[in-house]
Amino acid sequence: MMRSLDTRNITDRRRAWTTVVPLAILTLLTSATLQAQSFDNSGNGMLKGAYFVRQVLTTANQNTSAVTRAVSLIGTMTFDGNGNYSFTGQKMDTSAGSAPSAYSVQGTYAVAANGMMQVQNPTDTSDIDYGGVGAVGPSAFVASATEGPYLDVLVGIPISSSASNSSVQGAFKTGFIDFLQGNASQVRDGYYTLTSNGSGSFGNVSVSGAMANQGSNLVTQSLSGVTYSLSNGNGSITFPTASNTANTLVSGQKAFYVSSDGNLLLGGATNGFDLIVGVKSLSGTASNSMFQGTYYDGALENDTSGGGNFIDSFNGSLLATGNQSATAHYRLDSFNQSAYDYTADNFSNFASDGTYNDGTFQTILGANGQAAVQTGISGYYSLTVMLGAKQFTGTGTFINPTLVLNAGSFAPITNSVAPGEYVSIFGTGLAPSQQQAQSFPLPTNLGGVQVTVNGVPAPLTFVSSNQINLIVPYGTSTNSFATFQVTNNGSASNQVTLYTNASSPGVFALTNNGGMFSPGIGPAAVTHADGSLVTQSSPAKAGETLVLYATGLGAVTPAVGDGVAAPSNPLSNVVENILVEIQDSNSNFYTAAKPSFAGLTPGFAGLYQINFVMPSGVPSGLQWVNVGTQDAYTSEAKIYAQ
Repeated sequence: MMRSLDTRNITDRRRAWTTVVPLAILTLLTSATLQAQSFDNSGNGMLKGAYFVRQVLTTANQNTSAVTRAVSLIGTMTFDGNGNYSFTGQKMDTSAGSAPSAYSVQGTYAVAANGMMQVQNPTDTSDIDYGGVGAVGPSAFVASATEGPYLDVLVGIPISSSASNSSVQGAFKTGFIDFLQGNASQVRDGYYTLTSNGSGSFGNVSVSGAMANQGSNLVTQSLSGVTYSLSNGNGSITFPTASNTANTLVSGQKAFYVSSDGNLLLGGATNGFDLIVGVKSLSGTASNSMFQGTYYDGALENDTSGGGNFIDSFNGSLLATGNQSATAHYRLDSFNQSAYDYTADNFSNFASDGTYNDGTFQTILGANGQAAVQTGISGYYSLTVMLGAKQFTGTGTFINPTLVLNAGSFAPITNSVAPGEYVSIFGTGLAPSQQQAQSFPLPTNLGGVQVTVNGVPAPLTFVSSNQINLIVPYGTSTNSFATFQVTNNGSASNQVTLYTNASSPGVFALTNNGGMFSPGIGPAAVTHADGSLVTQSSPAKAGETLVLYATGLGAVTPAVGDGVAAPSNPLSNVVENILVEIQDSNSNFYTAAKPSFAGLTPGFAGLYQINFVMPSGVPSGLQWVNVGTQDAYTSEAKIYAQ
């Protein structure tokens, strides 16, 4: 489901002309369905008790992407529910020798009300892993260190003190990635099914996958007599030991554990650098409706498809509609560049067994739709772990903690918000009635409803009992946090805290293909120079100037007050450089020339437009129209090309 994207150099912006905003776009904006803060730790109680954890961590040469250090941890992290943890287990570190050793460490963590988490990296507590706590396990977690020098993934599942061989029941669809001997050039990944007899046997196992040192061709290997043992917090899986591990997908003994609810299996070799995650097979026939809601995810990857190695890791979230489509956000950190936010639409159509293969990734849905694992195909080595977020409900005025979204892309909860961005809040009891702002400057009180961002009242365009559209005040701190709170005629809601960034682009779309929470998926809100919409019957032509409508492009100059209509003379230009690309279904990119204008649309508050020339060579049909800034990149809406 993760669609690979290509990063380009971001171009300079230039001033130019403006155009009329179509009525359809104004309808979307109004009724489509200041001070630095600290990370929210009000959800620390979600993470309490003993967890079996596996971490695989690498550092890589910034020129070659060769692994310069590989580390794996396996053992128990015990969380006290108040922000402190201790780890005890084993550590394998290529910088410290060729054998695992006992290792223990203490650290801190924080979990927000929506399940987002920060945890001191157990390998190096001066670093932070970012991730989320899911509902499976019943509170498994996945995290990755995207802001520092490490490329890693950390997964934890709650331990049952009474676990035994009989705790492992049924079939587990399992994905894996392995940096064999800590070497990127020997990376391998794949998937297999472990079917337990409940008394120590997985029987014969068929493993499908690829190995970078064997040409990255998809191969299937049959392993006989796979056994396991689990008791008193210790478990092991024994695969046949290969005489030549260089051409074997899986070999030898792995430590493992099963989550307290029996839905997740986690493990890896104590003397290796592999990660194994299994999800309990679905109890019946899979349906796309099972894949619905917010999922937290994390991944470790090595893309060898272009020759050489390209190691990265990411954490983020995915908002699935249950109708084959989803919007994904991931904060990606690679061996040769700092962390960057990506948003993309995703498509999945699960077969009856819960699998989906799009030619780049193999996705396996399990645990009754609460979890999924995803591995790469054809030289794209990857293991992504997706955990369904908890379901939140509340009384009175209540914000759903996982549904504070970019109003253009509807990028999910881990995506940063930017000053000046249109945001949609979903919940219950948010307003006594549906109302829409009628004039500029936009009000900060609409029908007795107010929304504050870090305590500052935000301009409102639309309020209803279950949705509010607002503009983030321009004074909101960047590279920090934004705390949202709704007050409905004196009734204050819960607070929801998100990350912030200088920009967080989202492109408006004209249709809603995927369900209530995905208006950013579909044909983009883009017009010809005369203001008429680009449609299937009136596609964009190479060389013509188009106007694309977006949000989240950040600060402008000259500055405009919160909720104030933008001027036409002088035009209010975006401060950041803007990139526009057209991407076809084969992931070919066509870069537009520098936009002639990127800034606020005159006469409207918070609405950005980008005037760009349609590049030549774009195949006809519906293609992605992507927007990039220095901070983020979005690829969720599309444009009809001729």
